[in-house]
Amino acid sequence: MNVKILLLLAVLSVGGHAIRCYSCTYNEAANNTVECKTAPVPSKYLKECASSTESCSKKVTGLSGTTNIVRGCGTGKDGCSGNTCTYYCNTEACNSSNSLKISVLTMIGAVVSGLLPTKF
Repeated sequence: MNVKILLLLAVLSVGGHAIRCYSCTYNEAANNTVECKTAPVPSKYLKECASSTESCSKKVTGLSGTTNIVRGCGTGKDGCSGNTCTYYCNTEACNSSNSLKISVLTMIGAVVSGLLPTKF
C-alpha cells in the first residue's frame, strides 16, 4: 500500500513542471535584440515552455556574412544543415551561449573518453 502512494506522488511531482528557456531572436542585419546575442541573456527573456517540451534550443544561422540567433523551447537533436546549426539542452535556462558551449564540449569529451581503450 505504501509503495502505491509513493509511486503516485512521484508521478504527480514529475508531470507538473515545465522547463524554462530563454526565448529571443537576434538578427545582425537589423541589429535588433542585441541582448540575445551573447551570454548572459537577461532574465526578461526567460519563459516557461509547454509541459510537453523537454528541452531548450539555440539556432545559429550564418547567411551572407550576417548572423541570426534564435533561442527558445524545442525538441530535437543537435545538428547542422547548410549554414544553420541547432543545439538542444534539457536543463533549466540552459540555452544561453556559454551553457551550450559547455554542454557540447562535455558531450564530445564523454564520447572521446568512451572510445579510448581502458588499458594502455
